[in-house]
Amino acid sequence: MKLCLNQATTMPYGLEETIRATAAAGIENIGLWVEPVEEAGVTATKRWLNDSGLAATSMSRVGFLANKRGNELEGAYDSVRRALDTCAELDIPTLAFVAGGLLEEDRSIRNAEGRVRDALETLLPEIAQSGVKVMLEPIHPLFVNDRSIVTSVGQALRVLDGLPSENFGVLVDSWATFWDPDLKDSLNRAAILDRLTGYQINDFTLPLPVPNNMNGRLMPGDGIIDLTSMTQWVADTGYSGTVEVEVFNDDIWKLPLDEILKLTVAAYEKVIGNVHLN
Repeated sequence: MKLCLNQATTMPYGLEETIRATAAAGIENIGLWVEPVEEAGVTATKRWLNDSGLAATSMSRVGFLANKRGNELEGAYDSVRRALDTCAELDIPTLAFVAGGLLEEDRSIRNAEGRVRDALETLLPEIAQSGVKVMLEPIHPLFVNDRSIVTSVGQALRVLDGLPSENFGVLVDSWATFWDPDLKDSLNRAAILDRLTGYQINDFTLPLPVPNNMNGRLMPGDGIIDLTSMTQWVADTGYSGTVEVEVFNDDIWKLPLDEILKLTVAAYEKVIGNVHLN
């Protein structure tokens, strides 16, 4: 399991600068974000990746459609289709998908699951044609109202049940899923079903910052998550993909880019150093 920098960790810095600095730090893989790539353009992004030797192994993120109707829903579909095209052009194998929140007039999580499932079935022809695997990403239950009604790996597997595993997987984020007492069993089941597609590490602490609660993630090893056990569970499934360090943190974002990357490498090595890899 090799280190991958998720671009969120260096969010304030430009895409070209981040790609060059990541390669210089000895990191071989990068997880890109849709918006910076759209801003830079596919041609420039491809050139920067080729020049650096970095492999772009994931793209974040699309979806957010469980609470959309009408034109807003169609716009969300179009965003997914554009991202699939971008991934295909850049040879990025996976695309993160976040479910979206609850409708004002319908607070049923099971109904919302159905809307997400319907959306994935609607998009299946384009997903299959692109060759990109869409990763449904559970988000911490704190954000079930407005960001994601999918909050656990087991729930993600239920939403994806029956859809082709070559097209749909699950992205596991430690900050989002560590709380789940059934996580180990769900990881094993995801691997058996060929759906354990991505793994991101970061750390949790309280209190969360206000108003941007999402920006309270810490570097792996700096919070309360038992990342050694969690990463061991992932490794024991036979997972051989990258381990993305994805950190949303205003204080970290204020640091020089090179310092952020040094912290990223050190945090990854701290976690992986305690894991027995097959």
